[in-house]
Amino acid sequence: MNRFFDSTTVGFIIGTVILFLIAWGVKGLEIAKTSVKNGFDLFLRYGVLIVFSMIFASLLQTLIPRDIIVKYLGTSSGWRGIMLSTLIGALTPGSPYAAMPLFAGLIKMGASFPVGVAMACSWVLLSVGRIPFEAAVMGGEFTLIKVISSLLLPCVAGGIAQILQYFLAR
Repeated sequence: MNRFFDSTTVGFIIGTVILFLIAWGVKGLEIAKTSVKNGFDLFLRYGVLIVFSMIFASLLQTLIPRDIIVKYLGTSSGWRGIMLSTLIGALTPGSPYAAMPLFAGLIKMGASFPVGVAMACSWVLLSVGRIPFEAAVMGGEFTLIKVISSLLLPCVAGGIAQILQYFLAR
């Protein structure tokens, strides 16, 4: 098998066929076909987003000099890089389809894994784009407590990643 059809891809293809057959048997052919159509609609919607977010990340890689990434986010950046990446992650807008290619691009340019871990954790826990929505749904008190209690977690995760990387590299 080539890289496109790895075990995960084949597993999803087989699982999808099995679920289609189950849906057909339980709900009927029309509902099963409608579900497949809805899946293709989602693919088109998010496929475009994924493609352009990856192009965006690639364009950023051409515009930001590699030596700046290595200096501020590379392996020698240590805790300063982890703290900076925590801020970058918190300020990164959008869905995982937009954020993850950006983070992967920074790692490809020379950001360390611990920095990437802190960035991804910060984006999940502290993304400023989600805070207003979270406050509207969960309430201001919950959001405030969650944000304050989560402030150090990306740095802790980056530190743990740094320790793990050190021991795994030995």
